[in-house]
Amino acid sequence: MQPSKTLATVLVAASFAGAATSALAADFPSRPIRLVVPYAAGGTIDLMARMLGPKLHAALGQPVVVENRPGGGTTIGATAVARAEADGYTLFLGSNAAFTISPQVMPNVQYDPLRSFAAIGTLASFPNLILVAPQSPYKTVADVVQAARKSPGKISYASFGVGSTAQLSGEAIKVASGADIIEVPYKSGAQCVQALLSGEVTFAFDTAIGSVQRVKSGQLRALAVTSSSRLPDLPQVPGITEAGYPSADVIAWVGLFAPAATPPAARTVLSDAVRKLMSDPEVKRQFANLGVQASYLDGDATMQKMRSEYVRFGKLVEQARIRAN
Repeated sequence: MQPSKTLATVLVAASFAGAATSALAADFPSRPIRLVVPYAAGGTIDLMARMLGPKLHAALGQPVVVENRPGGGTTIGATAVARAEADGYTLFLGSNAAFTISPQVMPNVQYDPLRSFAAIGTLASFPNLILVAPQSPYKTVADVVQAARKSPGKISYASFGVGSTAQLSGEAIKVASGADIIEVPYKSGAQCVQALLSGEVTFAFDTAIGSVQRVKSGQLRALAVTSSSRLPDLPQVPGITEAGYPSADVIAWVGLFAPAATPPAARTVLSDAVRKLMSDPEVKRQFANLGVQASYLDGDATMQKMRSEYVRFGKLVEQARIRAN
């Protein structure tokens, strides 16, 4: 074939491909979108999904149906989306647990956390609080560690269970300090708080969402927040780096994802819609009402964050020998 004809063929093919992409973007979406949430109904991320659903409907022109697929440390819902048809009509709204924590501690995870998904964007983040009862003699994290060193195996903490952000922060403090502190796993932050108030554990973790008001009311006392910076709602409580344990800087964040092979045109439509929503003051206000801080990152930045966090958390999982039973 002559060079001129070869070039012409390439140009024609490229023009058809461009036209097809434009047509897909113009037609997408043309039917309802399924939004999989890997948690039970009524939790924070489920409430976020049900708040975002009508707004995405308005932005995209198609209904968004929330489907709860809890269990397996978020891996059941994530697996369902990873195996779904990659057409943009099945999305995943979940936390970093599904990507950077659970796959490193759970056996037989059926997806690749860094290759099975395409990030649409990060929507929000929220840290945990390290809490003690009001009558506790411990005023700082350092006080707790010192007590654990003096009485090995006598100091205990309540976490949300294997693979939770609470467990990672608690074990990071143990690894960094060398103190013998006993983890007691519970199923939720609310159960952790109850265990703390009943004297079952020395200190406990709960989400900032769950316990900021408890701290403000004096029901609990916060020793630190598990982020590098202080919370605006609790300016007197130090961040975990300031408290002396930067490796315990572990926060939960929530993102929107599609299967990895979703067409770029569909991902662009979704990304544009999410970016506009996250710039809406009303969305930020509604997030704040749920106790969640809106913190938007685009898809590329989200994937970059996932990759670096996966490595950092993986090292901690190995050091602390964290494994699901």
